[in-house]
Amino acid sequence: MIKIKHLLNEIIENNSIQMIVDRVYPQIVKDLGGQMKPVEVHDNIWKSLDAVGIEDLKREQGNPDARYDPYDDIISLFSEKTYTEEDIIRSLLHEHTHTLQDQKEFKKLYDQGFNYGNHPFEEEAKIAERNWRKYLAT
Repeated sequence: MIKIKHLLNEIIENNSIQMIVDRVYPQIVKDLGGQMKPVEVHDNIWKSLDAVGIEDLKREQGNPDARYDPYDDIISLFSEKTYTEEDIIRSLLHEHTHTLQDQKEFKKLYDQGFNYGNHPFEEEAKIAERNWRKYLAT
């Protein structure tokens, strides 16, 4: 019974997130340019990757809010960390900015020693997040 209740809560949360995505993402694309990407909602990155030892992975490697996968061309939001309207909007702005960036250059800069804190493409995505209030429901 507890597992069913958890699953129902997860479905409700993911549907609420998807409603916000459906409302704001088209406007974000219109404002920033580029093309709409599929947006998936998962509990966390590790579950979306069918990883084993999820709790250990969260402790050791973290649990991001969202992710853009340039290979599958999909944005993923992770409901354990991205569940408020602000979180969702900021994540969409951030990840959509990555869809506009040169992915070969993105990887090259990481390979050259840049990290999340100083990578110029991450900085650009963080700046895009600052406009999140523009997309709040009125």
